[in-house]
Amino acid sequence: MRHLFRLAVIAAVSAAALSASPVLAASSSAGSGPVSVYDLSVLPAFSGTVAQYIPSAGGGVTGLLLSDGTQVLVSQDLSWDLPKIVKQGEKITGTGLKGKTLPIIHAFSLNGPRGSRSEDVGITLPQHSPEMITGPDIVVHGEVACPLYSIQGVLIGAILKDHTVVRVPIRDASKISAWLAPGATLYAAGPGATGVYGTALNAHQIGPDAQQLISVTADDLPPAGPPPGSAGYDVIKSAETH
Repeated sequence: MRHLFRLAVIAAVSAAALSASPVLAASSSAGSGPVSVYDLSVLPAFSGTVAQYIPSAGGGVTGLLLSDGTQVLVSQDLSWDLPKIVKQGEKITGTGLKGKTLPIIHAFSLNGPRGSRSEDVGITLPQHSPEMITGPDIVVHGEVACPLYSIQGVLIGAILKDHTVVRVPIRDASKISAWLAPGATLYAAGPGATGVYGTALNAHQIGPDAQQLISVTADDLPPAGPPPGSAGYDVIKSAETH
């Protein structure tokens, strides 16, 4: 009997310790998504109606465009929960950091109309090689609704009025910012995806029309090496130091 009583006491103490742990308590209280151990309620609140998802060229989602033109941008972790939290035409609320001059919000918590909630838990995923997008090019042509920004506030493309997302390498976006301005006509071609979240592509050709195209190179591509037949063609630079 004394042994059973001792086991009961140990179990009670263990349960109390687990409930007192902020990390475990946060995990156990999670509803539809992860919950941060930090108090995100101190961040500025925002709300709005979702005009569309901001899809990626790989078929995922990187954020939301609200009906007032604000882009709600999220981390890769939080992006997985977006389609489960809110749909197009529904109201979204949350907390995050608002851009000083740009119409962007770096969201850290999101609340949907059906009680769904998710928070950025601050987990940094391992860095993988850039996603390779294969298949035929997607060709789009239309009027720009608004410029597209990264979560760091850098110009990276445009969202067209037909909801298509055109992404452009950072090094080129600043040079062609006039083509990415609201009201401009844009023609672009590149690999991408069309799915339930919309159409998005990584442009490798872009211009105001099909007759004035320029070629752009993805930010993650390595620089071109010496041409075949030249003196340096067979030289591997990293091997020269060994």
